[in-house]
Amino acid sequence: MEWFYEHYKDLSAIGIHIRKLIHEETSPFQSIKVYDTVGHGRLLTLDDMVMLTEVDEFVYHDLLSHIPLCAHEDPKDVLIVGGGDGGSVREVLKHSGVRRVVQCEIDERVTRVCQEFIPTVAGSLGDPRVELVFADAVEYVRSHPGSFDAILVDSTEPIGPAANLFGRNFFVDLKQALRPGGVISAQTESPFYAADTVRSVFGVLRGVFSEVNAYYGAVPTYPSGCWTFALASESRTPSMIDPARARALTSRYFNAGIARGAFLLPEFIRRLVEPES
Repeated sequence: MEWFYEHYKDLSAIGIHIRKLIHEETSPFQSIKVYDTVGHGRLLTLDDMVMLTEVDEFVYHDLLSHIPLCAHEDPKDVLIVGGGDGGSVREVLKHSGVRRVVQCEIDERVTRVCQEFIPTVAGSLGDPRVELVFADAVEYVRSHPGSFDAILVDSTEPIGPAANLFGRNFFVDLKQALRPGGVISAQTESPFYAADTVRSVFGVLRGVFSEVNAYYGAVPTYPSGCWTFALASESRTPSMIDPARARALTSRYFNAGIARGAFLLPEFIRRLVEPES
């Protein structure tokens, strides 16, 4: 048996005990690998960075999906930017009112690999409500104004193909792609190891949206084990999250308590995401 290690910015390393590499390929965009592990189920890496493990992926996907959808009054049409593994689609489809989910992923091979090798995560992609679009999300969002009730930015860290998904122009286009009352959520990196990115993204969001709130959760196999997210809208706030809808969901992490508690920020995160006084 061997170990997979992800070294993060010369700051830390995460080791996962693996049994074997079960799939490896190089797409036009990145290296894609799937491992069978000793205690983490299947492991997906892109360019040797951990994207998910079966043991803890539900935390990330629950938070990215259920927070914005429970904050929206009645989400019908949802766009997922990135999210090629299908986990966000799986969670979005748990909301009975959703009639259409568009997953816009630039790298089709990520989705196809996950469908074949990690069906616990990608198994909902064949649902008739799901539309798979393999294209540059920047262009897709720009060309679909006023089309979505909620948009989930399920991206990798801001390098390579995902670099443009953290800039002001993209967030302006996201705002234009929302219908009135719409919301977005986005993963915003580790507050320990990527503090500058967290601070920058929230600063940009506050220049675009009227309501911007941060929340966080524990994802053990991500660098530092602590991950932040943004909820942004022109009108919807965390206080509008419907506890009855939260209780009705069948989820492994998210519940009505998390819907409130995820926004109770430790002081060091609060200082990163709130405007300087």
